[in-house]
Amino acid sequence: MVAQLKYLSDKALTQAKAGVQGNNARYRTDGFADLADDPGWNIGLGVDYDDALLATIDHSTPRSVAAIDMANSRIVGKALANLSPTLANEERIWVRLTHIEAFAYSRDRWIGTAGDAAIPKLVEDHFFASGQTRIRDDNAMSRLWWNYQIARTCNPDNADEALGLILKTADIRSNFVERIWMTSRRSIASAVLELMKSEPWVTGAEQNFRKFMRSLNKLGGGIVFEVLDASDIDRFLKDCVSYASRLA
Repeated sequence: MVAQLKYLSDKALTQAKAGVQGNNARYRTDGFADLADDPGWNIGLGVDYDDALLATIDHSTPRSVAAIDMANSRIVGKALANLSPTLANEERIWVRLTHIEAFAYSRDRWIGTAGDAAIPKLVEDHFFASGQTRIRDDNAMSRLWWNYQIARTCNPDNADEALGLILKTADIRSNFVERIWMTSRRSIASAVLELMKSEPWVTGAEQNFRKFMRSLNKLGGGIVFEVLDASDIDRFLKDCVSYASRLA
């Protein structure tokens, strides 16, 4: 089914943030469905999404966080495919989704059985999203959307394969996705993903990938990758692997 994305007013967002400390019971149980049609929570964005697909998000307790994040990133990315990166930086969209449409997932994934003292901080981190970094990395829903968006940008012909490489471990995800200079430059980002497939050493251990990324930062400073052809970029990345393998 097709539905329209909604978002909160500034006033409603401010009130929601102010109420975090006193709403443990809501966040632990039934949530905020009673606010779904409140005027401050129900502003149409003019962007359609697939609400039936979004409803299939898996909020079971995972044995493998990476595997469940990959499946859910695919669901959220495809369900919200009409959302632009510019709009995706709007906190009020994600606050609506984490509190209404995807509340059960957000609660089960990030609150779980946490004690009362821990809940306010978990809510602030994963139900809100003040700032681009927290939108990309912390909010329960927006982090999934950005996972898929980055994978699709790096490899539009096979976003699912790119997603699997990026989310192989949480450490690889953080080292890859947090390098905005790289993931916003498709030529080098796509080449790194290809290298991750062809060079087992790079992702064979978390410390290997960290060393590789440090090498990429050190050796890549000042290089304009957009003017290099694919073979030049491949040679550069192999040099990075060689350099990284010698790091302590």
